[in-house]
Amino acid sequence: MSAPEASRHRIQLRRRIFEIERLGSVPQVIWRLIEALGDDRINTAELVRIIENDPALVAKVLSLANSAYYGLPHKVATIDRAVIIIGFQELQVLALGVGLADIFDPSQFPAGLDGEMLWLHCLAVSWTAGRLAELAGYPSPREVMVAGLLHDLGKMVLAIHVWDEYRRVYELVDQGMPYFEAEEHTELKHTEVGYWLAVNWGLPNIHTSVIRDHHLPRETDTYFASTCLVTLADLLVKKAGLGLAHESAPLDLSAVMDGAGLSVAATDEAAEQVTTVLPPILEAWRLLIKNGG
Repeated sequence: MSAPEASRHRIQLRRRIFEIERLGSVPQVIWRLIEALGDDRINTAELVRIIENDPALVAKVLSLANSAYYGLPHKVATIDRAVIIIGFQELQVLALGVGLADIFDPSQFPAGLDGEMLWLHCLAVSWTAGRLAELAGYPSPREVMVAGLLHDLGKMVLAIHVWDEYRRVYELVDQGMPYFEAEEHTELKHTEVGYWLAVNWGLPNIHTSVIRDHHLPRETDTYFASTCLVTLADLLVKKAGLGLAHESAPLDLSAVMDGAGLSVAATDEAAEQVTTVLPPILEAWRLLIKNGG
């Protein structure tokens, strides 16, 4: 594709995405969760109030709390109790993830592309990014968790709404081309598409930056450290084989760790938790996504 053709294609693709009615705005509960999770002052009572305003979200959260993963002898009937059972930090990300999954419904993904596994990858990266942020002494691990959850937003948009073009990426991958090269070849970069949507939604700058740069963090960007945390989380989750993993362009791992403010020892500690602590949590979340609450 020539440079003028590529430019025209990007303009047409961006226009096409912005014309999709259901992507025009962020549902109120999701926007409130994104705002709340970027505020370290949020407490349990405030989180409960946000969730309780969405009956569908309440049903899904209670479904998780009552799942076999937690193995409780008595049914959990309130969101307050669910927060205690699931954990404040995990519940924040899960509530946001479940809300977004209503927009990017895994069952609507085209045949041959596992939407459930893509969501599990995003949830795994979110959890891991939060853990890395804690180890790095990052001032607001929760906002990094949200950025991790949203990092592959572009893949969801492309899969559900632009599959007639996006399928070509997978055809090239099936022919042996690395995923990141297939995106370049077709001018269908999920980082760019996700960034467009995030800007259109008016998401906070940390999220737009991470979505755009998580495969190539920019040292000059204000959110370089946050992006490196998500980049590193993405790499660790892919190495552990959790969820749908696409091949990324090679990166200097030591530079990413430096940018994230993490030592080798701290990174190794997080990697160990990704392989031991995270899988059973993801299985509980998988059942929630699969059953739709």
